[in-house]
Amino acid sequence: MKKLVSLSLFITLLSACSQTEEGKTDLRISAPGVKQIIIEELPATSDPIAVDTLNSEDGNFELTFAVDSANFYLISTDDGMRIPFFSKGTEQILVELEPMVQEVNRGYNLKGNKESERLQVINTSFQAYIDQVDSLSMMRQQYQDSANSQEIVRRTQKDFEDIIDAGSAKYLGLIDEDPANIANLFIFQLNIYNNSFVRAQDHSEYFNRVDSALQAAYPNNAHATTFHAQLEQMREQMAATQAMKARQDAIAVGGPAPEISLPKADGTILSLSDLRGKVVLVDFWAAWCRPCRMTNPQLVRVYEQFKDRGFTILSVSFDGLPNQQSPAQDWQAAIQQDGLVWDNHVSDLQGWNSSAGQTYAIQSIPYTVLVDREGNIIKKEVNPAELPALLEAIL
Repeated sequence: MKKLVSLSLFITLLSACSQTEEGKTDLRISAPGVKQIIIEELPATSDPIAVDTLNSEDGNFELTFAVDSANFYLISTDDGMRIPFFSKGTEQILVELEPMVQEVNRGYNLKGNKESERLQVINTSFQAYIDQVDSLSMMRQQYQDSANSQEIVRRTQKDFEDIIDAGSAKYLGLIDEDPANIANLFIFQLNIYNNSFVRAQDHSEYFNRVDSALQAAYPNNAHATTFHAQLEQMREQMAATQAMKARQDAIAVGGPAPEISLPKADGTILSLSDLRGKVVLVDFWAAWCRPCRMTNPQLVRVYEQFKDRGFTILSVSFDGLPNQQSPAQDWQAAIQQDGLVWDNHVSDLQGWNSSAGQTYAIQSIPYTVLVDREGNIIKKEVNPAELPALLEAIL
C-alpha cells in the first residue's frame, strides 16, 4: 500500500476551516480521482439517511451540515470506498484518500475527533484481516486437487484461527484503552465467516464495560441506548440458554426419563410410562423439520426389525409453529407420507413451546432419547445408524 501523498494538503485544509458554526459539522475530503461522494447518516435503529451528494472535478469536496445529536455517518465514494466517521457537531472532519492504484486497496487518513480516528483504526485493520483470509482461501483453491490438499486445509484453518485471535487481542486492547469511546460499538459487529473477534460468551466483561461507560458518557444517545437494550436481551438469552443446559444436564444417562403425557391425534392421552416394559426410542421431530424427515426412513427400518422383540418408538411432534396454517394436518400427513406405522404419536401442537420439549430442554430437532424397560435413560442423542447395534445388545 502506498503512503499518503500530501500531508501538507491535509494541514492546509485543517487551517482553512478552523471556525465552524455551533451545531454544524464541517466536512472536508480530498479524494484524488473521485468524482462523486455520498454522505449518509447512520441511525441506531433504521436504514441510512441521505445527508447530501457531492460532485467534484478535482477530487476535493466540502460540506457543512447540521448535527442535531451525536451520530455516526458514512462517506461512500463512486469507486466503492466506504468510510465511517462520528460527529457531535461544532467540529471539523478532515479525510484524505490515497490515490487510486490498480489492484491496491486504497488507504485514507482521517482527523477530527477520537471517535472517528478509532473508527479508522477499526476499519483499516478489519480490511487487513479480510485480505489475509482471502489469501488463505486462494491457497485452498489453488491446492484443492493436489495430493496434500488436506494438509493445506489443516494449515490454513490454523492460520485462520490465528487471524481471529490476533484481531481479538487488538480490538480488546482498543476497548481497554478507552471503554467510553462510542466507536467501540463497531467492534462488536466485526466477524469473518461468522467468527466474531469479540464474543459475548468469551468476553462478556468487555460488553459490560463498554455499556457502563457509554451509559455514563452518552446517557441519551440512541446508539448507546440501543446497545444497552440489545445487551439486556443478550443477557436474558444467555441466562435462558444456561438454564436450558442445566436442565439437559439434569436429565442424566442412567437416571429416570422424565414423564411425557401428551394427546394423540384422537385426543386420548398417551404417557411414556404407559410403554413401560418395552425399550422406547423417544423421537422429537416435526413435519416441517427437513433433517427429521430425512432420518424417518431409517427409524422405520429399525422399528420393523425390532418391533417384535420389545422395542417401540414414541414420536413427539413439534408441529404448531406460528407460520403453520394447519399444524395438525401437517403432522398427520407427514406420519402417512413417511410410513411411521407405530401407534405412539403425540403432540400438543405448540411448536417449540411443546411441554415435553420444555421438560427435556430440547434446543434442536431431531433429538432422540433411548429408554430401557424400567424407564431409565440408556442414551441421549442416538444416531439412527447406531441404533440397531444398541438394540441388539439390549434386547
